[in-house]
Amino acid sequence: MAAIDYLMERGFTAKKQGMRVRVSPASKLTDDVRKYIKANRLVLLAELTANDGIERRCYWVVIVPGWRPFTMIGEPITRAEALSEVRGRWPGGDIA
Repeated sequence: MAAIDYLMERGFTAKKQGMRVRVSPASKLTDDVRKYIKANRLVLLAELTANDGIERRCYWVVIVPGWRPFTMIGEPITRAEALSEVRGRWPGGDIA
């Protein structure tokens, strides 16, 4: 949970609201922290969703035979859920 830890070390709390990350206290946000949040939004969402110790991501690299690898983006899901989604859409597909 490195992304959340970064914010907590600086005195912030974060919570997931839909596909947004709400950080407080907003009055103390600096430009550097805003840039960090923007750059790590998907990681923060995944960390905020995971409260059961199972890794969840908003993005997974998909490998389909005959295609170049590409990224599947959506709500935070586990590896097993992502693999099921990929194989349902692209038989023989896998995730990296």
